[in-house]
Amino acid sequence: MNRIIKPESLHLQAYNIIKKGILEGNYQPSERMIEAKMADQLGISRGPVREAFRMLSQDGLLTYNDGFVRVYQPAVQDVVEIFQCRESLETLAISLAITNISHEEMEQLSNNLTETAIASDHNSGIELGKLDQQFHDIIINASKNKQLIELLEVIRTKIHYMRNSMVNGEFYPSFVEEHERIYRLLLERNGAEAVKIMKVHIKKGLDGVLQHINS
Repeated sequence: MNRIIKPESLHLQAYNIIKKGILEGNYQPSERMIEAKMADQLGISRGPVREAFRMLSQDGLLTYNDGFVRVYQPAVQDVVEIFQCRESLETLAISLAITNISHEEMEQLSNNLTETAIASDHNSGIELGKLDQQFHDIIINASKNKQLIELLEVIRTKIHYMRNSMVNGEFYPSFVEEHERIYRLLLERNGAEAVKIMKVHIKKGLDGVLQHINS
């Protein structure tokens, strides 16, 4: 657990540290988060932790139930609805990226694939999760559609959380291959096939999360 640097904004530091811990799977879905315990771990008073909890609740990563604060435990319906939104929005994003993506963004995707291959060889689940998110973010930003980017930002944190905490390691080799295929299709400017593969890719992500919930 990182310690707080006093001169900086305490509640924002607490927010970022706790959020990172949740997204990296250090706290399990439905795990109780105790304000006093967290404050002690971070070396600060309870006030900034309380504010950090409130911000994380707004992000959808923490929930308040019967006076207790817990890590978000998504229901099956939550997962399905979020991935339905993701599929619609990200297929639109890649269809726009086909014509709008820059040479620099294509280089970013190429570098991402290189780093992903290294992380896959080392079986680094947390790093693969970050690189997966980065790959999709590059394509989303390459759409050059500000409204679309903002809409996806609303569900981005929950998608990242579900991916990291609920998708088992056997999913990663498949997504690496699909990312490489999506990259080639962007190079070829093959919009129809890119949309098709993106749909398959996102549906596999949904299947991975649902498999975890139902296990």
